[in-house]
Amino acid sequence: MRDTTHTLADGRVLAVVELGAPDGAPTLFFHGAPSSRLALALLDAPLAAEGLRLIAADRPGFGGSSPQPERRIEDAAGDVAQLTDQLGLASFAVAGHSSGGPYAVAAAAQLPDRVTGAVVVAGVTDMAWPGAWDGYVDLEAELMRAPDLAAAVALATERLGADGGGFLEDSGFDMPAPDLALLDDPEAGAAEFTDIIEAFRQGVDGYARDVFIQGLPWAFDPGAVTAPVHVVHGELDTLLPIAHSRHTADLVPGATLTVLSGHGHLSIIREFPALFAAIHRAAEPA
Repeated sequence: MRDTTHTLADGRVLAVVELGAPDGAPTLFFHGAPSSRLALALLDAPLAAEGLRLIAADRPGFGGSSPQPERRIEDAAGDVAQLTDQLGLASFAVAGHSSGGPYAVAAAAQLPDRVTGAVVVAGVTDMAWPGAWDGYVDLEAELMRAPDLAAAVALATERLGADGGGFLEDSGFDMPAPDLALLDDPEAGAAEFTDIIEAFRQGVDGYARDVFIQGLPWAFDPGAVTAPVHVVHGELDTLLPIAHSRHTADLVPGATLTVLSGHGHLSIIREFPALFAAIHRAAEPA
């Protein structure tokens, strides 16, 4: 694992982790919320075995990345362009999990000449769609429906504490057996704990802002995506309704939807190396 920082043109810093094979097929990964660039640290060896180079950056306000007040989902494409320029990558695949899903779609839509393919795993869809709210997690739904950013931060602080510690004390999530098994595994459970702690390194503000932004209508056009897109969802996922994945697959031209049996929202990360390798194969010329 290679943990570095990159400075952007506006002076903001992105904290970035690289996993897998240093010269492997590059994939930009967008983490969930609350989560961080360390979300897939457990997969360093499996990613290398698939010949993949995974690059994950903390979103603004998470982990070691500078805050970016008033940002929107579509603003991340500019950060991706700058980061990949600094890394010398002319083209790359993108992938997003959970709250990171919209960022992968946005990057593919806004950087069509550079993004070769995308994987969206249990990704939050455009919340402007009324059906997106059915069965959604209560606290995040409240944060997304807050009247403004300040109100979202105040609510998150009240519920989780200024340091976000309340999230670990009682997330209130009803998890299926595969997710509980992952958390009970000593190595995977420790990695998940470390990831969440890192997510809240700057306090609860980054999480609150990220979720509030997630609730805003998409201001990019998913119909502009030209690269192959694989949308994947765990059959037993209790944290994000599968309707989100179905809706995103309908929005993106030519996208495929796969439901993986025996997986929940968290356990599905075990499948990421194979899923990411598949999107690179899909992008190869026939």
